[in-house]
Amino acid sequence: MAMRLWIIRTAGIAALSVGLAVTAAQAGEHSLTVGSGEVSGVFYPEAGAVCRVVNKDRARHGLRCLVEPTAGSAANIAALKSGDQQLAIVQSKALAQAVAGSGPFAKAGPSSELRSLLSLHGEAVVVVLGANSKIKSLADLKGRRVNLGHPGSYQRAMAEALLQAEGLTAAQLGSALEMEPDKQVKSLCENQIDAAVFSGLHPMPEVQEALDECGASLLPLKDAAIEAFLKDNPAFSRLTIPADDYQGLKEKVPTIGLRAVLVTTDKLPAEDAYQVVKAVLENLGPLKAMHAQLGGLDKKTMTREGLAAPLHDGAKKYFTENGLP
Repeated sequence: MAMRLWIIRTAGIAALSVGLAVTAAQAGEHSLTVGSGEVSGVFYPEAGAVCRVVNKDRARHGLRCLVEPTAGSAANIAALKSGDQQLAIVQSKALAQAVAGSGPFAKAGPSSELRSLLSLHGEAVVVVLGANSKIKSLADLKGRRVNLGHPGSYQRAMAEALLQAEGLTAAQLGSALEMEPDKQVKSLCENQIDAAVFSGLHPMPEVQEALDECGASLLPLKDAAIEAFLKDNPAFSRLTIPADDYQGLKEKVPTIGLRAVLVTTDKLPAEDAYQVVKAVLENLGPLKAMHAQLGGLDKKTMTREGLAAPLHDGAKKYFTENGLP
């Protein structure tokens, strides 16, 4: 009888201990909301992929990751600063402007509290050349007919960045045109322009059309001017157009562009930042399989390129422990 009572009491204590442990774990669990973008865009599923790998280890670190659709980078930066979001995906150029308090963030002033965790997909700019073009470098655009896109557009901003890299202005071109993207291909094929700038997620149907219809080519962007520009403009990154992105490309094409960056503020506890970075980088294979735009990610670029805000201490700790840049 005494032995039976001892067994019952021991089982009860064990059950109570388990219950207390579960309660303690639940008490320590907390949520992190990730600001993303429009549901139809890339930032939204990308944030979902990040949350999936973070939640995979939820029992270990106690973090519950939630995705919130938003209007994009500017809205995400505002929500980070107000505390409504703890994490967000932000375009690297917008991040650099917010940190500096320039461009659309001039009125708000510098946002010194923003911190980078790691970078994600890139959006590359390409210069598409007509079949008869003799252009071999960005410097050769001087005096040529080039479509830059409409003022205020993403295409135009990227085109002006390329000109800036080479020390050129639109006035130094033979013609600085403002065509719609869908009209550029016809103009290239009919030799009405020498080059056109395309920016965004690749592969782009217009670029493939130009390659197919009239033997257009892509200008490699890799010279001393580009390297100097990248050094002075950390929002921009080295990117590559893989040969298999477009039929007709014989080899990969070096270029530059902007990156999506996983951003937080200095208010996020270092341990939380550490665990988020650990979850992403140690589940990189599954993450890359979740969306086509994540397929080209690698640890080297994710921990070095496009980080236009200071690195969070938690991310820095993980990078240091694992020999990352």
